[in-house]
Parts: sequence; C-alpha cells; structure tokens
Amino acid sequence: MTIRGLDPSGELSKLFFHVQAKNLQAQESGPPRAAQHSSSADPVDLSVLAQEIRDYTTRVAQVPELREDKIRRIQQVWEAGEAFATSSQVADALTRETILNELGSK
Repeated sequence: MTIRGLDPSGELSKLFFHVQAKNLQAQESGPPRAAQHSSSADPVDLSVLAQEIRDYTTRVAQVPELREDKIRRIQQVWEAGEAFATSSQVADALTRETILNELGSK
C-alpha cells in the first residue's frame, strides 16, 4: 500500500534507517550508553536514540510551518493571471508519480 504525500522526499525513511543503524552499532559495541542532559535543575538520562529524537525534533521545530516565499510567489502568479504549470510540467509530474508508485509496489 502506498500513502501518497506522507514522506515525498524520503527524509523520514533515511532518518529512521540512520537511527536504527546507530542503535544496532551501539548495541554491538557494548553496554548501552546513556547521555546526560540537564536543561533544568533535575538531571535527566537519555538513551542515544532518545537524544537523537530530541535533536531532530528541535531541528524540525525550527523549520517554518508555512513557506511564505512560496505563498507570495503563488499569489503573484495568480494576480498576474499566469498559468501555475504548463501541460508538459503536469504530464511530467504524473509520469514521475506513476513510475515511483509502480517501483514502490514491487
């Protein structure tokens, strides 16, 4: 089953496999390590995985929710009465999506 638009760039998959590989490597190298992080008066021990998740969550929180630059460009195109995409761009996108869905279902 393919869920469209869930991870179009594949970054979540790359992140998952990266974290999974690091955890496997940490398990093979010896006893589990714990990283200590104290942002308040109480110390908190985090596993390597938890620390990486926290770091990635912090980075994602810094990305703006709305891409104002893209919104402004779309408004300019709309106000100018220009086409958002040419027929060849639409055909190219549909072809790419069809090919990727076929590759993903195998």
